[in-house]
Amino acid sequence: MYYSNEDFAYTFWNKQFTETKQDKYYKVVVIGDSSCNSAYMPEVISDSMINLSIGGSSTVEGYYVLKDYLEHNDAPTDVFLSYHDSHFRYTEAYWDKIVPAHRFSLLDNIELISNATEDDTGLFYHNGAYADLIATEVYFPSKYIVSLNNFLTQDKLPEDTQQIRGYETNVEAMEKVELHRGRYTTLGNQVFVTSQARPYTQFSAGSLYESYFDKTIALCQKNGIAVHIVKPPLPDNSQMSDEYIEEVKQFYNKYVEKYDNVSFDWGQHIFTIEDFADEIHLNNDGALKFSEYIKESYKEIFDDADTYTPRQMLAIDDSIQMENMTADIFKFAGDRDYTILLYDNEGCIDKFEESFIDGTDFKITQANDLGLTDNAGKVYYCNTAGTEVDEIEIKDDDERLLISMPGQSDSSWSVSDEYAISIMVIDNANQKVVCIKNVTYNEEAGFSEYVY
Repeated sequence: MYYSNEDFAYTFWNKQFTETKQDKYYKVVVIGDSSCNSAYMPEVISDSMINLSIGGSSTVEGYYVLKDYLEHNDAPTDVFLSYHDSHFRYTEAYWDKIVPAHRFSLLDNIELISNATEDDTGLFYHNGAYADLIATEVYFPSKYIVSLNNFLTQDKLPEDTQQIRGYETNVEAMEKVELHRGRYTTLGNQVFVTSQARPYTQFSAGSLYESYFDKTIALCQKNGIAVHIVKPPLPDNSQMSDEYIEEVKQFYNKYVEKYDNVSFDWGQHIFTIEDFADEIHLNNDGALKFSEYIKESYKEIFDDADTYTPRQMLAIDDSIQMENMTADIFKFAGDRDYTILLYDNEGCIDKFEESFIDGTDFKITQANDLGLTDNAGKVYYCNTAGTEVDEIEIKDDDERLLISMPGQSDSSWSVSDEYAISIMVIDNANQKVVCIKNVTYNEEAGFSEYVY
């Protein structure tokens, strides 16, 4: 944790979680690669879901992740499997992350390497593979000296270096992954920008990767687990040939035919480019869209779909804090237990309602009943059905407002004249102010697309 980077921190969390008997029973487990990890938001879908996908991993590593989990925890009722095409013939994770992080047992690693001796990709087995494995297992200096040296000399490294992140950074990364139940959030709200089309003309799977995908489904069958194969969505610069589409369907559907209780879903395989951080990874906004699709499409699995625990709310709070788009704040708040306060500096609340509130579950109400005096005409609140706003009190204090909630210290809300609307988001389940965002406005351009 001192000399590794954040990718290792996530892998450490994954190892600790799967190899520990959990106090909570998880009905649904997600297995896959980074495209899968970026897509499934357990805080949106269900508190009974855990996302155990690992960035850079292939179908081979996914089998051992699920095997670890089942050896230490009760079998879930359902497993979701999602991989990008590349990870049916390629891994970036095994020698770069999995082995150095001691993710799997020595025996599992030996089994994996032995099974890969005939794999022509050479990404698991190579000349000297067993020696490399043993050297890494016993922390032989040649395998760690560069990272360790970077750590020991970090004061001499440039401030923007990515070589050494530091213990505190890795602890924060593990806490973030724990908060989001396995989903790693470093992509945030990055937006993929490209003018190039990405052709998809052929789908092929390496024999090793295909065999481990089969082994994963067979392991689920053995444990009475339903399997849902969901192909992750792609951005709309993707151009798929008819041959490619047919090959994908044939490949996945053979598992539907071979095994009981296996389904294949490619129902939403194209999202807009704005939903992606890069060519295959959804950003937070895209993940929200995908997760709501999963929640609705498989609602018979998620019997807690209409409720959100305080733990789920804290994870959604984190996504709202990262949000930089005005409209998407309301999408993340959705039908969950939030109150959103609005301070109208320029008398444009009606236009704001028309731009961002109409068509949502929110309704704007003037906040006269929340204890205001001088600023009563400028403050509004909007909330979803069932939200109790009478526990919130707003007080004037010179050039700022104070927001009071039971059992909490007052939160200060400073409103600047440079912004037309100031937005305060309150998580009612955890009785906390999530964030304050600000929006500009002018008659010609309307409201700013981004919040400040």
